[in-house]
Order: sequence, then structure tokens, then C-alpha cells
Amino acid sequence: MKKKWLIVGVIIIVVIVAFFVVSRFLNKTDEEELTEQKIKITPQMVTSIERGDLKKTVSTSGYLQAADEKVLIFSLNGEIEEVLISEGKRVTEGEALVRLEKSQQELNYLKAKNTYELIKTSGSESEINEQELNFQITKKNLEDTTIKAPFSGLITDVSVKPGDYIGSGSEVAYIIDDSSYEIEVAVNEIDSLEIEVGQEVIIILDAFPEREFSGRVEEIHNYTQNVNGVVTLPVTVQLDKADKQFKPGFSALVEIIIGRAEGELLVPISAILDRKGQQTVVKVVDNKPVFAPVKAGFSDGVYTAIEEGLAEGEEIVINVYEFAQTGSNNNSTRGGVPGMGGFIAPHR
Repeated sequence: MKKKWLIVGVIIIVVIVAFFVVSRFLNKTDEEELTEQKIKITPQMVTSIERGDLKKTVSTSGYLQAADEKVLIFSLNGEIEEVLISEGKRVTEGEALVRLEKSQQELNYLKAKNTYELIKTSGSESEINEQELNFQITKKNLEDTTIKAPFSGLITDVSVKPGDYIGSGSEVAYIIDDSSYEIEVAVNEIDSLEIEVGQEVIIILDAFPEREFSGRVEEIHNYTQNVNGVVTLPVTVQLDKADKQFKPGFSALVEIIIGRAEGELLVPISAILDRKGQQTVVKVVDNKPVFAPVKAGFSDGVYTAIEEGLAEGEEIVINVYEFAQTGSNNNSTRGGVPGMGGFIAPHR
């Protein structure tokens, strides 16, 4: 009988010991879990939390073009009598540029004017209206024998010379308003959802690789383009300021700023892992690694702003791949970057 109770007592003791062992295993702290891995923390693995600015951009490219440009044509047939411009000349709005020989148009105008003046005294209402209309047409034709600058700008091409006979609609010259430039770019259909009129733009021209120019999103067009299966949305970017060295056709790299974070606590995206469905970093406390849950915010794909969970000056591990195994039992790799353990993907 004593032997029986002795066996029962031993079993009870074994069960109690086993319970405490399993309980302790299941309730390990983060620090204990990490300590058991015996990962040595070196200075190269650690970074101090600092504040900084982030900006997220959509990259595209295009070509510089004048915001206003126009082909100059005559609406009449005739012989070029006088060319008052040359390529590269700067002109002002309303300035005479090219003239046709106009004797026939002057004759038509005078005949129509005289007839109209006579008919006003003795003609019927219908006759007066007819001659007034004829007078206005001949007056306009006479005025149209001279092309005037539609706006102030730069003459970039002259296609005629005195003595040339041209037909109506033929190109005579080309003018651009070089006081204002824009770039039309193509934005991927996915990125286009984040583009808004008025967003800031950073522009780098190949002709000036060491300089940055600023601009704004001026217009988002209401149609898409499909080139080889790639769907894009045309967007017009207006430069804030023109440079006298700008030339239409200069190639440009365009960065549209779709988001900013200023004065935020920043960590590399490689410092964040998803553990138990919680965004987590590995803090260094007394030279030991400790899991610390955080709330991550805006990211530019390289750094992420931390909204909660860290303080300026605290130290964290830069790359958390060595700690991924500890979190792997708790879905640590969910949402991670391939090849980087439990990294959290950049916020978009």
C-alpha cells in the first residue's frame, strides 16, 4: 500500500514539474526568446532613432515644350511682299511680322466701302445689309494681308521670303511663348490614382544635370494611352519658372511628389518585421535585443516614419533578418520582403 502511494506521489510531482516547465516555455518574454538565440549585438548592427523628412514620388519623363506655341499662316493666297522677322527674333503681341502684296485687297475694300456708303442713302434694308456684309468681308481680307504676333514670344522658324507665292493655310512662321514651359508626361495607370492637380514636381533636365527645377501638376487628362499593352495617363506639368537657356525638346526626368512626412521618427524598412500581425522592431536595451511593437506610417520605400512605439535616441537593429526565426512561429514572414526574413513591405 505504501508503495502504491509512493508511485502516485512521484507521478503528481512529475506532472507539477512538467506543468511549470511547459508554462514557462509558453510564457517566455520577448527578451528571453531573443536572449536564448545568443545573437551578439555589434555596433554595425545598430542605429539610433532620429527625426527627418520623407517624400514619396512617382517618377516619369518627358520633353520640354513651350506652354503656348502657334503656326502662323495666311488665310489668303498671295505674294509675300515683306518679311519683318527672322529665326530667333523676339516679338511682342500685335507686332507686324509678314505682309502680303495687298493692292487687290485694297481695291476690293474701297469698292465695297463706296458701294455701302451709296446704298445706305437709297437702298432697301436688305440691300444695305448685303453691302454692309460685303464691306466687312473686304475689310477683314485687307487686314489679313498682314500677320501679327498673337502673343509675345520667340520666332523659332520662318518659312518664306519676299517674292514667294503662297496659298491660304500654308505655314509662314512659328512662334513660341518662351516665358512659360511645360512637360507632358505619361503616368502608369496604377500610380495615376495618386496624382492630383497642384502637387509639387521636381524636374531635372538632361541639359542641366546638376540643377533641379520646380513645377506643379497643371492638368490630368481625361483619356488614357495604351502602348504595347502598357496603359498610362497623360499629365501636364507646368514649370514654376522658365530659364533663358531652355529649348523646346529638352528631355526631362520628372518626380511628382505624392506625399510628404516632415520631422518624423525614421527607421529603415529593413528594421521592421511583421510579428503576430503586429509591426515590430528589435530595440537594443543594455546591449540586448528586445522585440518592440510599433505603429508604422508613411514610407518612401527606403525609410518608414514611426508614429508610435519608439522615442528619439533609442537604438534599434538595422536589419532584422537574424531575428526572423524567433518570429517565424508567429507568422513573422507575413507581408515581408522576399529574401529578408520578416521585413514589412513599404507602405504605398
